[in-house]
Amino acid sequence: MSDDTVPASSYDTWALPPQPPSLQSTPPVQPPRRASRPLTLAAAMIATVLIGAGSGVAVAFATRSQPSAPSGGAPAPDPSTAQASALYQRALSTTRGAAGFKYVSVSTGTLNETIAGVAGQLGGRQDITFNSSYGSEHFTLLLVGATVYFQGNTPAIEDQLGVAPTGAPKLAGTWVSVVTGNGPYDVLQPGITTADQAQPPQITLVPTSTTRMTTSDGTAVTRILGTLPTEPGTAHLDIATGSGIPLSYVARSTANGRTATTTTTYSQWGTAPSVSAPSGAVAWSTLVTSAPPGGYGMGGASSPSPAATPQPAI
Repeated sequence: MSDDTVPASSYDTWALPPQPPSLQSTPPVQPPRRASRPLTLAAAMIATVLIGAGSGVAVAFATRSQPSAPSGGAPAPDPSTAQASALYQRALSTTRGAAGFKYVSVSTGTLNETIAGVAGQLGGRQDITFNSSYGSEHFTLLLVGATVYFQGNTPAIEDQLGVAPTGAPKLAGTWVSVVTGNGPYDVLQPGITTADQAQPPQITLVPTSTTRMTTSDGTAVTRILGTLPTEPGTAHLDIATGSGIPLSYVARSTANGRTATTTTTYSQWGTAPSVSAPSGAVAWSTLVTSAPPGGYGMGGASSPSPAATPQPAI
């Protein structure tokens, strides 16, 4: 246990963007990944564990000897790892069950991207900025029911929606509705709800141990330390010790001499976002589109302009 001092968390305020707790120790971190896209985006691999608490009393009678542990058996699990895993699962359960919260995720290294979002049980909002071969993309996503509403600049419209360069400028700033079965839907829709935010790649680590610290205002914080499950790297998740509410997630990996980092901070726990369908949205199925090089939302290839071919209405 350590008594490192960190600034107070902002998880009880509603201002965007929230500031991450600044810890005196240098935090380990994970490769950049897009919270709602398959780029780095996506892959569920962590099973949900129900966490309970109980107690028992072992009674030894004077006339009976206690059985000895069998020789050659499996070694007892590491208590620190078991505790870290239990706290990690508790944090994921808290995230899934929350009425809502805000978050800001910043990725640097192989992908420079910022995602500011509000997540709810059934919907939410994301404002996303990153650089691609199309240029600097900026776009907003609203999830209302099963429909994703997209509004973005010209580079984002080309990359995320597959609209040709000749048509994209005309749609800049226009809301476009994307529904199940539309080409970009499976790229735009994941990552927006509270349940999505509890799934990899949003919060990904294999827990190994924990440590304690306090914020500058005396709030107790527990840090869950771990590794990345699919590649060399480290990560940690800071939670409020009493409630188990996530405060920040940081991860780092290094490949081919390049370090990729992602830092996500959380705030405004318990407040459900108010998200409604914008008026005047254009249906994606009515646009002239084609899948961009590499796929929707993948940043394009060396030739960033998708060919314009009619997309059949869905």
